Amino acid sequence: MTPTDSRRLLPRLLADGQAAPARAVGAFAAALGCLLAGLLGSFALAGMPWSTMGPAAGVVLACSLRWGAGAGAGAALGAALALLAQPLPPIEIAVALVALASGIVLAWRLLRQLAFERRLERARDVGWLAVATVAVFAPVAAVVAAGALRWTLPSPAVDRVDTLLAAWATLGIGALLTAFPLLALDRRAAVVLDRPTRLAGALALAAAAAAATLLLCSPSNRAGELGVLLPFAAPLLLVALAVCHGAPLAAAALLLCTTVGALSTVSGSPWWSGAVQPPPLATGAWLATQAALLLILHAGAVEARWREQRWEWALDGSHLGVADWHVRRGEGFASTAWRALAPASEPAWTPATWLAQVHPDDRAALEAAIALIDSGQSGRQQLELRMRREAVWRWRQATLLVIERGADGRPARILATLADVEERHDALERQRLSASLFQHLHEGLLVTDAELRVLEANPAYTEILGVAREELIGTVPSLLSPAPDDARARQQRAEMWSALRERGSWRGELDERRADGSLRTLQATISTVPGAERSTHHHVLVISDITEQRRQRELLERQALFDELTRLPNRAQLSSLLAEAMEVADRDGFLVAVCYLDLDHFKPVNDRFGHAAGDRLLVELASRLRTALRRREQWADVAARLHGDEFVLLLRAGSIDEARRAIVRVLRVLSQPYLVDPAADPVAITTSLGATLYPLDRQDPDTLLRHADHAMYEAKQSGRNGYVLFDPASRLEREAQVMAQDEIEQALERGELMLRYQPKVDMRSGRVVGFEALLRWEHPTKGELPPHAFLPRIEDDGLLVRVGDWVLSQALEHLAQWRRDGLDFAVGVNVSSRHLRRADFAAQLAALIARHGHDLAPYLELEVVETAAIAAEDSPTTSAQMKQCRELGVRFALDDFGTGYSPLRYLKDLPADTLKIDRGFVHNMLDDAQDRGIVDGIISLARTFGCSVVAEGVETPAQARMLLDLGCDIGQGTGIASPLRASQVAQWVRDFRGVFVIAPAGAGDGLARLGG
Repeated sequence: MTPTDSRRLLPRLLADGQAAPARAVGAFAAALGCLLAGLLGSFALAGMPWSTMGPAAGVVLACSLRWGAGAGAGAALGAALALLAQPLPPIEIAVALVALASGIVLAWRLLRQLAFERRLERARDVGWLAVATVAVFAPVAAVVAAGALRWTLPSPAVDRVDTLLAAWATLGIGALLTAFPLLALDRRAAVVLDRPTRLAGALALAAAAAAATLLLCSPSNRAGELGVLLPFAAPLLLVALAVCHGAPLAAAALLLCTTVGALSTVSGSPWWSGAVQPPPLATGAWLATQAALLLILHAGAVEARWREQRWEWALDGSHLGVADWHVRRGEGFASTAWRALAPASEPAWTPATWLAQVHPDDRAALEAAIALIDSGQSGRQQLELRMRREAVWRWRQATLLVIERGADGRPARILATLADVEERHDALERQRLSASLFQHLHEGLLVTDAELRVLEANPAYTEILGVAREELIGTVPSLLSPAPDDARARQQRAEMWSALRERGSWRGELDERRADGSLRTLQATISTVPGAERSTHHHVLVISDITEQRRQRELLERQALFDELTRLPNRAQLSSLLAEAMEVADRDGFLVAVCYLDLDHFKPVNDRFGHAAGDRLLVELASRLRTALRRREQWADVAARLHGDEFVLLLRAGSIDEARRAIVRVLRVLSQPYLVDPAADPVAITTSLGATLYPLDRQDPDTLLRHADHAMYEAKQSGRNGYVLFDPASRLEREAQVMAQDEIEQALERGELMLRYQPKVDMRSGRVVGFEALLRWEHPTKGELPPHAFLPRIEDDGLLVRVGDWVLSQALEHLAQWRRDGLDFAVGVNVSSRHLRRADFAAQLAALIARHGHDLAPYLELEVVETAAIAAEDSPTTSAQMKQCRELGVRFALDDFGTGYSPLRYLKDLPADTLKIDRGFVHNMLDDAQDRGIVDGIISLARTFGCSVVAEGVETPAQARMLLDLGCDIGQGTGIASPLRASQVAQWVRDFRGVFVIAPAGAGDGLARLGG
């Protein structure tokens, strides 16, 4: 048990400990009461062996129903003691106990099944109590009791039918006399006696009834001729007590009378002992008659109270307050709901107190309504007025109705109702305000139904679009049409509907034509208004005409940030673009090539063909630059014009060699001849380019441009038509390279390198098929670095092989542990071409696998980039190593497939088991038909060569669906899971429940995210 459980248990034990003595006392009291009831019954009905059972049974049944099993058990013990006190043989006592228990259990079960309410607050419960005692308990117990009597008095004088009937009557009378008072009497009886006068009156009536019973049942009664009235005295007194103070108090008085009657017969029979019926049974019948009378009165009272309560609940449920005023008697009644709607300081309600709570401005109207009713001109008046509640004026609807008039025609009784109409007034006020705003808004406002049919449009909307309101009502507006003719408009509508489906609202710009055909730019906001069960009920569209603002904005942007001739960014825009590129390069760890280019011999072109031709050449050059630049969703290369024929490029690169290749590609595009004059031959013109690489040249933006400019002049001095990379200090670069290698080597020794594992899953079945081991460096100051941030620094160094060996060792160690844990998947490890060129690579890999004592080779997949694999075909050593690895059972995968230039004859001979589609193609295939075609081609190639295919960079459900449609089942990417620590892999696999499943047709984009 936890400490928290102990703390929770202690109060419960203490409460149980405190309640245990109380329960024990209650059980003892029940036992004592039942014993006394049984003994008194035996005295009152002397001569009959079952006379003890009836009163005792009533006590047991009442205690069980009212106070629970504990009190019932105590009462049962008292009943047993009462029977044991009788002068009967043990066998007859045992039979009597069985009869008593059988009758009580059946009666108790009947009442439980009938949902008996022990407080007797319903007329049906009063009737069920009589049925349970007289019609269930008494017959069952009488059969056994009569049998016991026959055994003890085997006399021919005892008729069997008479015995059963006598037993039935005695048991039923005794049980009813004790059960009804015990159930009917409760704490509410004390509430009735809240005043001393009422208490004194109740005690007087109870004492008189007891005295009448005592006098009636006393053997020494000498009432004479008045004695014939005594049997009616006690019932009348009890009825008076029930009418004045309630049946529960009358039931208690009846219990007192029963006790008095029983005690009075101890020393002899009552005064009518000469009757034909046995005197004790006559006494019981007389008392039972009184109980039945009280039962009838109680049933009528609770039924009347129940009807009154239902009426009160109905009024409260309808939030309708009711007040009743007797004009002549000056008495008034106000319901609970009325007092809640119109709180008053005085306890008694009067029209004067109500009038005092009415707002001064509304008081005259109320007084006029009262005057009309008082004069007899109207029998009903209804008005709305304000009343104070909690220092706030709130609107109420009052209705005055004359329900009784005097002989003079004046109202004698007035019924008033009060209803809260504050919300209705607020709604009407809001409706008036909304209608006013709707008509006077400067923005156009349109409301449609769920099918986009126009319900209402304000004047501003019709003015902006030049269409009449009558023409709009009931039609689908063009702004919400699904497929406009214009491509830009279609794109805008697609974005709008996509946002509406996802978020329920959209805000943006729309191009729309007015009725006269003029094109306008609108700032639009559209929202869905949900109805029942979250379905769309209405659409609300708000528009503003921003055509002129957009024109001015675009003009200012062009003038401030773009070159007017070429539409390329100008120097001002270049400064911010360069600063942004430097910031992203520092964050993501790539290089930015800042290139300064200048046309060679551009002045002669201007002199020969004119400045217009020169401008055309510059425009064509800018167009070629745009086509030569690369663009991705996260980044894009940049071209800018400074002035004249001088341009600046910002090219992203992962290494110096990549930067060189990008520069050469740009120069090749620009070297093609230019058609500057349709009447002349194309002009061949060359370009000189200087570049510096950030952050290798870690300077501010202006200094970087200056360094690139210096390199450009150096290129011109070197013969033009080429490029030069700015080298601020070769020594510093060599030192930085050495420092980087040392830092990586220290990181390897200090354990700062670690592996992350990204899962590869079957997107169709949701099965985990493997993981790719990804190297990370937990840099003490820069945080977690990806491999491209530090591996390029050692790609030409032997340290790269050491790092690769460490990666293989760690991956195999993790794989062995996962295999021991019962996990079944493969692990892919990237290897470099330097590894494959080692003559002992396969042997060392075999030793690593054998070290772990498991056959891990079939679960290891070496991933080689496409270009390295092609180079391996030309290297005998590399090719031999790959074949030896295949003989071990190790599989090969071609990574970043599609980014190289692999002839099909090489692909045919490559020992590859898997082709991995480069993430760049996967990312753009939804929007780029060429990328989609490349992906489809790779999948077809894989199918042709018998390889499996894995798509990298799966980020969205739409990408996954397209890959599945194209035939690629296995995916990897952040849309499935981000790279995991080794310690997280096992739990992730166990918790994985699938990533994507195909949804029914028409369900969104066709995919649903399930988890993982």
